[in-house]
Amino acid sequence: MSTLFATSPRVGRTICSTPVSPLSESTMKELRTALTEQLKQPDGPTPELAGLLRKVAHEAHERSIPPEKLIVIFKQLWNSLAESLRPQNADQYERVRQRLVTLCIQAYYAE
Repeated sequence: MSTLFATSPRVGRTICSTPVSPLSESTMKELRTALTEQLKQPDGPTPELAGLLRKVAHEAHERSIPPEKLIVIFKQLWNSLAESLRPQNADQYERVRQRLVTLCIQAYYAE
């Protein structure tokens, strides 16, 4: 996993020019796809997404990603997707997000 860095002559420090997730690119892509589908079906977590959250939790353990960092990654991705889709019923989407966060935490500690 590589990160691109740039040095700002005015500031004189190194800054990261691209955000990098500690999860693999393929996992992030799978999660993005699954969450996009979930946002189209806001009734509750899909079984596929629940299974993917277990995979994400396993990878987080393998990469020594603490649970709070995993939840931040998850929420940032969910919020960016929800914002782009502009859900009609924000309360319903918030309940689903909370349920998914709970599933993510349960999967993490089930490892």
